[in-house]
Amino acid sequence: MTTPPPDRLRRLMPLAGFVLLAALFVQLGPGRIIDLLVALGGNLAVVAVLFAVHECVRALALNRCLAPGHRPPFRQLLRIRLLGEAAGALTRTGPFLAEPARAWMLAGQAARGAHAFGAAISELIVSSCTSAMVTVGAILFALRTRGLDGHVFALSQGLVWVSLGYVAAAVVALGTRLHLIGAVLGLASGLPVVGRRLQTNPVEIRQMEDAIIHTLRDRPSTLIQVLLLEVVAQSILVFEIYWTIRSMSVAVTASTALLVEALTKAANLVQFVGVTEAGYAVVFNWLGMTAAVGFTLSLVKLLRSLTVSGLGIGLLTRIDRRM
Repeated sequence: MTTPPPDRLRRLMPLAGFVLLAALFVQLGPGRIIDLLVALGGNLAVVAVLFAVHECVRALALNRCLAPGHRPPFRQLLRIRLLGEAAGALTRTGPFLAEPARAWMLAGQAARGAHAFGAAISELIVSSCTSAMVTVGAILFALRTRGLDGHVFALSQGLVWVSLGYVAAAVVALGTRLHLIGAVLGLASGLPVVGRRLQTNPVEIRQMEDAIIHTLRDRPSTLIQVLLLEVVAQSILVFEIYWTIRSMSVAVTASTALLVEALTKAANLVQFVGVTEAGYAVVFNWLGMTAAVGFTLSLVKLLRSLTVSGLGIGLLTRIDRRM
């Protein structure tokens, strides 16, 4: 038996994703999905504004992570966030490409590259830990108030333990000044396939981790400010889901929107065309809100990301030209 060449496989995977996307569209009912999008109507602009505010809040959080005197203009940080969002949305890799791209762009535009990269990772750590705790809180609240069973219960258990493990690892690493990233990259460099492609500079990695520890441990006021901003950013995402679903004329409560935000993190981990939409459809079907609503919500999220990124980058570029 022969295996397809890597180049051919890379071409076939997106094609398979689009086939899956088309199959889902047909299976779930084109009429139903179009009706949901039409019902959303002008509220799509509100969704876009909410996401734009979310990006502004995270840009402000990134600003606080940078050392005083080394903070670029806010519009530059916002542009970096939007460029990263556009890269993740267009390639359907989501945060797996968006976050490294943002850190790389920030490091390239700053005089202290390793420290700027560390600031970007610091903001990401606080954001992801906040998201993880929101996930744990939402699931525990749902278990207490409504009860979860079957597939939803199994998924919830997995998300709770992964989230708690991630937060615990971050807290221990910062509390003990453990250079965890360097250790992980060192182990990865010894792997057969990954190691050959992974090129790291131990000195720069060490400087980056020192910058992270300094930002999140040695500057407690900065940590508190960033944490509060990330809580606001997460709250906006929950309200965005609530507003989107309600705007599609589907009944939903605030607690259900919070649970949706938590459970769909599993689907967001598999950022691939067709697969992400399928994940949303499955989660919504388990929650009894119909797969078509989940599929449509995933499409709306992609559309608002592309819209906000495109308009925001264009507007910021025009402002820079006039200054």
